Amino acid sequence: MNVAQLKRIINRYLAGNASGKEAALIETWYETALEEAQQTPASPQSEAYRREVLERLRLDMQEAPTGKMVRFSRVRNIAAACIVLLGGASLAWKYQYDILDAIDPVPLETITARAFQVKQVVLPDSSVVILNAGSELSYPRQFRGKKRQVRLNGEAFFNVAHNPSAAFTITAPHLQVQVLGTSFVMTDSSHIQAARVSVKTGRVAVSAETKGFPVTQLTANQELFYDEEDGVVNINRHHEVDLGWTSKQLVFNNATLSEVFREIENLFNVKIQVSDTRIRQLTFTGAFDAGDPLPDMLKIIALSYRLTIQQQKDGTINISN
Repeated sequence: MNVAQLKRIINRYLAGNASGKEAALIETWYETALEEAQQTPASPQSEAYRREVLERLRLDMQEAPTGKMVRFSRVRNIAAACIVLLGGASLAWKYQYDILDAIDPVPLETITARAFQVKQVVLPDSSVVILNAGSELSYPRQFRGKKRQVRLNGEAFFNVAHNPSAAFTITAPHLQVQVLGTSFVMTDSSHIQAARVSVKTGRVAVSAETKGFPVTQLTANQELFYDEEDGVVNINRHHEVDLGWTSKQLVFNNATLSEVFREIENLFNVKIQVSDTRIRQLTFTGAFDAGDPLPDMLKIIALSYRLTIQQQKDGTINISN
């Protein structure tokens, strides 16, 4: 969106032809732009423009053709529009992405790592996020303007692409993290009261909406732990970040073989049949790396429980004692 497009939106608003969304947006935006314009030192040229605006407003405040007085709220909006259009093109440019986000928001993508699954996501700016099992990430299909904002519920490793002109912000149930380019693990779920941020490289700023929570800077090998219930914030300044799970594809901790087989079926799009229901109740603890082939996974399970595995011509896998 450029200034010309902004002008067309404002003109539609002043003519009464704007959509409800455009009208609500413009009225809010006008207030902000007007306040900023009043605080900005005026050049002789812009001051001349503003005097012209005031004269136009004086005429607008006279009786309208219908014989009714123009409502003050509309005059105030016209004033802000004129300031932006005539004396504040730079302000229009500054707020262009805020307006565009409200009028034409970028669709969001939501990625969920199922239970036992570790999932990698590449964001529009080439940042890489690895979601741990049961975690969810929401992000726009494209980052617009000077901000990169995502939402996390769960645990994820972030390797953020460096961009000094566009801060990267992660908002989670308890904490918010802002970076320019770094790598770190964030664990923050709506299901638990505690959250943590562990920095691998670079620097991050951690904050929260909770009153009294200090904005905290963390650097490499530092970790912040926050317990919302107790209001406790602890910082470990000598912390080795565990990234072992990030190279995994499936992670199981005392899971039944029924659950293990279901995840393998989903991952490789195969059908697994088990001859004895007691096999399905056996529990398994272990992890498979990203890229591990299906035969290797099945071989590890078979050796662990002395099972026999046979694959039929149609691809179905039979497992028996």
